[in-house]
Amino acid sequence: MRYDIFNIIHKGLRASLYHTAIQLQQTDFTSTVESEDAMNRVREIVMLFDGHAHKEDQFILPAIAAYEPSVVVAFEDEHADDIRLGKELNNCIENLENSQSLLEKIIAGKELTKAFVGFMVFNLEHMAKEEDILNKLLWRYYSDDEIKQIGSSIGKSIEPWIQDFYATWILRGLNQNETITWIKAIKKGLPPIVYQTLLQKAEKELTPHRFRILSFELRRELQVA
Repeated sequence: MRYDIFNIIHKGLRASLYHTAIQLQQTDFTSTVESEDAMNRVREIVMLFDGHAHKEDQFILPAIAAYEPSVVVAFEDEHADDIRLGKELNNCIENLENSQSLLEKIIAGKELTKAFVGFMVFNLEHMAKEEDILNKLLWRYYSDDEIKQIGSSIGKSIEPWIQDFYATWILRGLNQNETITWIKAIKKGLPPIVYQTLLQKAEKELTPHRFRILSFELRRELQVA
């Protein structure tokens, strides 16, 4: 099986969309606390997707441009659409913040929720296209080691404080085996402080059962080494 550069990050991003959609459905927008929490979550999601698209434009699409320039143009256009949808979400947040009466808050909350659903549907379809079309092109023109190097360059270019947001959603989105493989790779490839911080986050985000399995596998690897 070939290396999928999108799998880990896309699972994390999909998890962020699913969780946020449910949160918006459950939010009472007449409650200041609930409304602020929902708006902050949407801001976070827009930030993460904007950052993700930028990294793809910077690292992944250039690797394909020399071979399939028309495909790159199509995906660049979709990234532009994604940025536009993110701006629409921020406009909805601004409208909600400026709402005065309870009725205005309810209407603005519904508009934000509707806009987020559109954002979510677009990105779910967009990520599926990337996993199908771009993966096949990367596999055609590059070895797994070369693709992993692109992924490594992306990881190193992301600021640590933003990495923390991505890591939270990745832990919420991966299955058990993927989580174990990912954290083992972090342990081997990044400074100990990064690994320890991620392990602490995993203990917080995973169920006790899943964290016990992870801890067992990490201890077993240490014994084998």
